Amino acid sequence: MRNAAFRPSLAVRVIMLSAAYAPLLVLLAVLDSFHVPWLRWLFAGVAVAGVLGTLLFLTRAVPRRNAVPETIHTAKPREGEALKFFASYVVPFFVTTSAAAPARWGLLIYLVLIALLYLQGDMYFSNPVLAALGFRIFELGRADRGFLLVISRAWYLAPDETILLVPLGGYIYVQPKEHRP
Repeated sequence: MRNAAFRPSLAVRVIMLSAAYAPLLVLLAVLDSFHVPWLRWLFAGVAVAGVLGTLLFLTRAVPRRNAVPETIHTAKPREGEALKFFASYVVPFFVTTSAAAPARWGLLIYLVLIALLYLQGDMYFSNPVLAALGFRIFELGRADRGFLLVISRAWYLAPDETILLVPLGGYIYVQPKEHRP
C-alpha cells in the first residue's frame, strides 16, 4: 500500500489533467482562439472527455477498488492547490484574446509543456473542476511523519478518526463516497 513507486496509469493521469484544463479548453474552443476548426473541436472534445472520464473514474472505478483503513494524525485542507492550477492558465487565456497568431501558437506549446510538468509531478489532483464538483484536497499527516493527499467530498477530516481510502498511487488517495463518516 505504501509503495511510492506505484503511480496511477498514464490514462488516469491524462484524463484527470484534461478535466483540470477543461475550463481553459472550453474557452479556447468557444472563442475560436486559433481559427482552426479541427483544433476548436479537439479542445472541446478533450474538455468533455476529461470531465466525464474523471467523474466516471471517481464515481464508478474508485468505489470498486479495495479501500484501506488510515488513521488521521493531522488533516489540513489544500484548497489553494486548485487556485494555483487555475492561475497557471488564466494569464495565457488573456494573452490569446489579443495576441498575434505566432504568439497564440507559442502559448499552445507553453500549455503543453505545463501539462507535461503537471503529469510528471503528479499534480493532476490540483483540479479546479474537482473543486467545482464538491471535492476537496486534504493533506493528511500520519503518525510516522509521512503524509497523504486525499481527494474527498468531506468538509472536515478529524484527527484520530479512521477512514477508508482507495490508493491512486504513491501518496495520492481518494475517500470513496460510501466510506465517508
